[in-house]
Amino acid sequence: MTDEHANSKPDITDASDLADLYCDPALGDGLTDTVLLDIPIGKPRAFFRVHPDKSYRRVVEVYTHKPEGQIEEEHFFIAKSMRGMIEEARLATLVTCIYRDGSVRLWPLKRPKSDEKDNKAWKSARDAAREATTKWGRLVWVRRAYVFREAQPGFASEPDWKKLPTFDQLMKQAVGPNGIIRDTNHPIYRELMGAASKPALKVVGDDSDDSDDGDDI
Repeated sequence: MTDEHANSKPDITDASDLADLYCDPALGDGLTDTVLLDIPIGKPRAFFRVHPDKSYRRVVEVYTHKPEGQIEEEHFFIAKSMRGMIEEARLATLVTCIYRDGSVRLWPLKRPKSDEKDNKAWKSARDAAREATTKWGRLVWVRRAYVFREAQPGFASEPDWKKLPTFDQLMKQAVGPNGIIRDTNHPIYRELMGAASKPALKVVGDDSDDSDDGDDI
């Protein structure tokens, strides 16, 4: 690891430069007045639809973190400057899902790496997402794969996709303050690499410690 990566501190905030996050501006992924306060990231857990417009999906590099003792997964997107530096990360097609009540979530559909074989879970998830572009359904886990259970007639009308903000606006609401790994100082990267904890920043105006060690972190 070079000092250039370790010491880089880009003057940007999360979700401020989304174009740099996407792996392919041309997509080519093969998937053919609303106020959204919270946009989760992860597979849908109820009957859902997937936005059929290609402008509402992107290919990204994502790392899925599974904290010990917790059920929920956490998803972190990898900025261009960090691509290839986290072995556990992989490419995914990030699609926009909507529930019957109009709430939205982003779903990363994992892809195998160039030296990996596709697996049933990833492939069946992509197949289900493709079906969900035209019909309501939910995911059912059966024998290491997802089955798309189609909703019965009359379950819900067609989603009013026009009410959604742009994909970039959805991303800005979804990633949160720490959702993009931009450099080696990110806490998740440091945890994965077994790096020592960084010293706490001294609060300006805090006189509890008047010593001066000459180290401005």
